[in-house]
Amino acid sequence: MVAEEANKAEVQPECAADAPPPTTAVDDKVPVTEQKPTDDTAVEKSEKLSEEKPAEGSRNRDEVLARVATEKKDALIKAWEESEISKIENRAQKKLAAIGAWENSKKAEIEAELKKIEEKLEKQKAKYIEKMKNKVALLHKTAEEKRAITEAKRGENVLKAEELAAKCRATGSSVKTLTRWFSS
Repeated sequence: MVAEEANKAEVQPECAADAPPPTTAVDDKVPVTEQKPTDDTAVEKSEKLSEEKPAEGSRNRDEVLARVATEKKDALIKAWEESEISKIENRAQKKLAAIGAWENSKKAEIEAELKKIEEKLEKQKAKYIEKMKNKVALLHKTAEEKRAITEAKRGENVLKAEELAAKCRATGSSVKTLTRWFSS
């Protein structure tokens, strides 16, 4: 955060309107070896030099110097602009990489949480499946007991009916329960 504030607080370079001209030559025809004067004594010397030379050559030289100064100023501005753009691109790439890393870490956290929840749900599912299987087994056991009781009662009732029928045959009497139903 402090680094970002420091970057924001960087002083933006100001365009210098009266930058000194370069000391290099642009054309092979006109070599330039002197700088543009900035103090009073240098101004006087340059005036003396310009008076000694013909007016047309001086004018041409001034135009070349002005063009060189303009080109130098443009080159410096372009270099500064490219530098700033490069810095901006680098900062943006850094931030994009940080955002990507943050996104990946959050995704990993969420996926880990999801996996944990899925495992928990699988355990609960297995627990409920076991409970339901136990209920089905208990239900089956109860049904088997009821079937056994019903079969036993049926067997007893069949035996009673056979015994009563045998007794009636042996004595030659009719069954009392039947006579009650049919006697009326």
